[in-house]
Amino acid sequence: MQLSKQAVGEATFVQRLSGRWAAHAPSLPLVTDDFIYRSADRQNIFLRTAIDDEISAVFGRFKLDRPAIVHLQPGSRFLLTFYLAGNIAGETIGRRSMPLDLRTGYAHLRASNERGGFLVGLPAGPASFFQVRLTPGALMRVARDLQLDLDNEKAPALDAHDGSVIVNAPWSGREQSILEGFAPWEASERMMLHALAGRGAELTCAFVSHVFRSVAAETRTSREEGFEHMLAGRSACAIPTRLKAVENMTGQARSTLWRTSKARHGEPPARIMRHQRLEQALLALRSTDRTVTDIALDAGWVCPSKFAAAFRRRFGQSPSEARRAAAVQQKA
Repeated sequence: MQLSKQAVGEATFVQRLSGRWAAHAPSLPLVTDDFIYRSADRQNIFLRTAIDDEISAVFGRFKLDRPAIVHLQPGSRFLLTFYLAGNIAGETIGRRSMPLDLRTGYAHLRASNERGGFLVGLPAGPASFFQVRLTPGALMRVARDLQLDLDNEKAPALDAHDGSVIVNAPWSGREQSILEGFAPWEASERMMLHALAGRGAELTCAFVSHVFRSVAAETRTSREEGFEHMLAGRSACAIPTRLKAVENMTGQARSTLWRTSKARHGEPPARIMRHQRLEQALLALRSTDRTVTDIALDAGWVCPSKFAAAFRRRFGQSPSEARRAAAVQQKA
């Protein structure tokens, strides 16, 4: 799909849907304005309303005689879209061709594209969609209002303004029930806009709750895997000196960490962590010329004598003896 003379802007497209019988058709509506385009027979309807300063909701229901290509202008808002009917295609503009995979029955969250906007291909026949347009800050605000336990490092890449699809997932049960209960063409204009704002807010909360909880769960799983790699000696990261740091890292209670470690490795996590720190210290003694005191500090021992005692208990020799033995092996 290429941007061409065949592509029309969003405002032009919805004006064509309503024609000269539009119930209410301002010439160039703003995102934050409430407005309705509707054909006399109500076969085509397009409405938009502001939920607040950072969030607006858009609903479209129409039947096209022939396919159309609509150009959504560049902007800084995210597009959370629920396609109800119609095999809709799409593409990001302003970078290498990137399809948008807009499947009916799926929720799509697209990052903003401030360079070129989007092209959306609408097929001939009936189509309908519900879209919430919101700023990155609004998305995170909703998450905070829902008291979701998000990890700042793993939250969706809200600052990646490149038009990429961040989420493409089937509707949740809650989203499905909200969409099934929304029939704006059966109400008056005022009721339509009121319902649109209410359903848009509900959909945003349902989507954020469902998706962000999944992200948080994936983050916890990733952290748990990192803890397991650390216990198994497969982690290249620094080993914490206190179990409290591991509790914060994994989100698990100390008793859970203890049971998991005992079941899988036969030892409590604190002992395994100490052994891993000593293994890292041994590697540093063999491969660097850093002082024993520096290596002891990195391994979590403030007192060099206590480090030396723990080292001897673990390896049967002092840190200096381990370094000399490594030097002899290298010469041989």
